[in-house]
Amino acid sequence: MASSASEADGNGTSSTGDVRGSQGSDDQIVKNMAKALKESTKRRRTARRGQIEQDYHLQMSQLEASVSFQMESIANRTSKLQRTRLESLRDLLERKASVEADIMQSIAKLDKAFANANSELQAVLTTRAGNYES
Repeated sequence: MASSASEADGNGTSSTGDVRGSQGSDDQIVKNMAKALKESTKRRRTARRGQIEQDYHLQMSQLEASVSFQMESIANRTSKLQRTRLESLRDLLERKASVEADIMQSIAKLDKAFANANSELQAVLTTRAGNYES
């Protein structure tokens, strides 16, 4: 009774069967570890992707809020500037109207003074002409 690798041991399994069984068990452990590593990597990747998406959405909402604030600020400054310019234009138009009214009064005074001077000149000329004729 030679002891060979093909002979059964006390459990009814051969020693090569133990090596194969042990190797199969090791292969299964490696497969399970690889599967666990793959699942762990997938979970980390998914979590990281989710975090990146959250960060992106947060940054986009902050950027949109900032742009909206800047646009409102520009609109407010623009409307204030336009109001200031319109008020300035209104004041200038009032001054223009006042100056035009003063000019009209001055023209009326000059016209009246011219008419008076013309009347006086006519009277003087008429009087002198009468003196020369006599």
